[in-house]
Amino acid sequence: MIAFHLPIIPPKATSQGAGKRIVMINGKPMFFKNKKAQAAENDLTTLCLPFRPLAPIEGPVSLKIDFVWPWRKSEPKRRIALGRVPHTSKPDCSNVVKMIEDCMTKLRFWNDDGQVSSLQITKAWGDRVGIYVAIEPIESANAPNAAAGTSKPNQQERLF
Repeated sequence: MIAFHLPIIPPKATSQGAGKRIVMINGKPMFFKNKKAQAAENDLTTLCLPFRPLAPIEGPVSLKIDFVWPWRKSEPKRRIALGRVPHTSKPDCSNVVKMIEDCMTKLRFWNDDGQVSSLQITKAWGDRVGIYVAIEPIESANAPNAAAGTSKPNQQERLF
């Protein structure tokens, strides 16, 4: 298992809304990220670099990411006293995770981000600001069934 904390305010710029610019060069469209999105991606890549594995993880991967933004100045003190509070505004979970997932793919945490077969994302306002990441290879629970040639799902698989 690889687990680490990135001491950074999670970026609001996402890969989805990276503000891509399209410039026509010799009649062909060229796509560029805006400076804010590129800076956020560079920061994430630099912060993830010390945690990358010696060799890329093979097979399916479980990825858990917890984004914690600092309290807003307008936040009522009674709400801050409750501790972490879910972050329900933009960016949405599916977009905010893509940039860090792409950075980890570029750094060869795994060979392809398609290997991430289990993904848990949380967003919150809180005191301990940053991005918390946990990566774990998924062991095949059905290895004995696969070897025997049966494809009958077990009871737990039917629940989902």
